[in-house]
Amino acid sequence: MTRAFGLAAVVVCGLAGWAWGQTPREIPISLPPTLPPPGIISLPAPSDSPPSTPATLPPSPATLPPPELTIPIAGPGPDTGPSPKSTPATGPAPAPATKPPATKSEPPPLPAPVPTECATTVQGKPIDVVGQHITVTTGDGDFKLILGGAVVADFLYSTHAPVAPGTPFFLAPEAPFGFRNNTFDATARQTNVYAFFTGPEVFDFKTGGFIFVNLYDNSIIQDRYGVLPINAFGELRNDDWRFAAGLQMDVFNPLNPTVLPFSYLGTSGNTGLFRGQARIERFLHDRDDVHVTMTLAASEPVPTTVNDQLRISEDNGLPNLEGRVAIGLGPMTGFGIDAHRPVEAGVSALCGQLRTVQGPKKVVADVWGLGSDIRWAADPRWGFQGEVYMGQGLGTYGASALQNVNPTTFRAIRTAGFWVEGFYYWCPDAVHTHIGYGIDDPLDGDVGLAIPLRNETYYITTIWDVTKAFRVGLQASYLRTAYPVAGNVDGFIFQTQFMWKF
Repeated sequence: MTRAFGLAAVVVCGLAGWAWGQTPREIPISLPPTLPPPGIISLPAPSDSPPSTPATLPPSPATLPPPELTIPIAGPGPDTGPSPKSTPATGPAPAPATKPPATKSEPPPLPAPVPTECATTVQGKPIDVVGQHITVTTGDGDFKLILGGAVVADFLYSTHAPVAPGTPFFLAPEAPFGFRNNTFDATARQTNVYAFFTGPEVFDFKTGGFIFVNLYDNSIIQDRYGVLPINAFGELRNDDWRFAAGLQMDVFNPLNPTVLPFSYLGTSGNTGLFRGQARIERFLHDRDDVHVTMTLAASEPVPTTVNDQLRISEDNGLPNLEGRVAIGLGPMTGFGIDAHRPVEAGVSALCGQLRTVQGPKKVVADVWGLGSDIRWAADPRWGFQGEVYMGQGLGTYGASALQNVNPTTFRAIRTAGFWVEGFYYWCPDAVHTHIGYGIDDPLDGDVGLAIPLRNETYYITTIWDVTKAFRVGLQASYLRTAYPVAGNVDGFIFQTQFMWKF
């Protein structure tokens, strides 16, 4: 009965997109989504980031919005302050000029200019296109701050208890004595605020930065509210280079599936989270339709914002090294963090070490990973995206049930996995459906007795952008988790999400 109900709900999520897409309506103007779209992995680093065009997403909030999206607030300053007082004339005032009567061939007189604080356009863009942002400028105009965010309400029903509540990474083992362990969660922990800032140039580099926080606790698997920083970094960039330091998204496998839970298919094939990091990016863009980005980063080896149990290990005195080469083909479409090229692909790698000390026992484990990602928009309505990876010690990157090492031997867990997603836009910029699958498959001999041998997720997501500031999402997922002793467990998770962007 449960399985039949679950399959019916999956069909409903798919038909919802078709039904909304067939309903005649005025299509709302597309706006950049709030950052990062819900998920551990805020949006991944751009696959190509020519400074003259908006950043590519999820990928990533790594690049600031284009300057034409800033809206100075009226106040003192060179652009917004009152005009200088005129000095009184010493002679008699000239007589006002008289205008001859307009003939029929003359155009009608133009309306008076609209004051800055009441303007309805900003450099040719309707004010409602950029109305999501609140922009503050200083008196000299050298520094600008853009504020935004979203209130997000999530409602999840699970036929089998997930880990963690409200953030389904994988399913918990069967309850003892055969008791039902279905759950319901209503949370607003994905509610978030963010801030972009820009400053004066330094040695021909544009300065700026990005800060993003939400209402999760400092350990995501805990069912608590708190304040969780996702990004907090500053950058210097020009046409050819970018230097950034702070809390950033991982360079390794930066794409994200389009799903509603904050887990973002972590432990089901999606790797790449966030951590303290310093990175260098080199942009090659000899042709307008071909852009190459090369990235190298030194990263924190053991962030514990996802699973505080990762503190069983520590770094071995060296940072993790992450690298990626990405190419983007075709013209850039969209703007801000929602910008994409028709074809984007990348290859990434990482290496590092973990040290685990328990009494007289010390184990140093090598960490490494190889990954590849691709996104292809066949036309404006449909396309696909996905990632594949292999490596060991990747628990902090969202693999092997968020575990780096075997809890008994302290050796790094070897794992491999992938995710793939197809998407279709029923109503451009308003209604779209995403269908996908992901799997994480650690090596059986490495996991021990309590860590899942395998975890996989099937999902279908339909999102309706009712207006530029309000979104409704539906998702049905089928999860299957295999344990060495507890055996296989499976279940459905149904999620409804309401988002108010500002």
